[in-house]
Amino acid sequence: MNRRASSILLLLTFPPLTASATQPRLATAAAYHRYIDPLLTVKDFKTFYTEDGAADNTVLFPLGDADHPYPLPADPVITLVRLRERSIPLLIDCLSDGRTTNARFDGAMTQLPNVPVGYVCLDILFRTTKDPSVDDPVNCGDGLDACIHTGFYFRPDDYTRCWGGDTCLLRPWINVVQRNWRAQYLAHRLRFHNPYDGFPVDEYKDLRTSGK
Repeated sequence: MNRRASSILLLLTFPPLTASATQPRLATAAAYHRYIDPLLTVKDFKTFYTEDGAADNTVLFPLGDADHPYPLPADPVITLVRLRERSIPLLIDCLSDGRTTNARFDGAMTQLPNVPVGYVCLDILFRTTKDPSVDDPVNCGDGLDACIHTGFYFRPDDYTRCWGGDTCLLRPWINVVQRNWRAQYLAHRLRFHNPYDGFPVDEYKDLRTSGK
């Protein structure tokens, strides 16, 4: 059984949960509302999530065109990146947030009209941190969960009962993933990684780490 099938089996074994079952917060409520809530107001992240091809669609690098190949991400995304290490506890707290954004997911089995903000935070968190327990260079091919160990990833549709409302419920696997990220953070193992440092294009020069 592959790891995606194993994750689906786990999800089907248990009923959905609500945010009340999540771990204690790492960040203050004031900081959470200041930095996470703006993600809910983004009208267009200029990207979408899909199961086709490599897991390279991300709000950090919006999809461009021939005339503008490197559009800037949404302002709330930039703000989180500029927080550097201070963004990590906020993003971990966010994983269990089922409020929906304007981001979209084109899935093989499930199509979400709107992706919960918790998944957008996972997208940012994985691409702005580094740790061997999280990164999986062996399984770094195609698929949504490429390059990340199983216990640190959930799918956009691992939330449930999103239809007709602005909030989704959580399945237990999301809480498992959040707990794993939280444990790594409390053990001081997560290092901030600026994803723009490796892209020497003019559009991202103001986003790169000073001196890079």
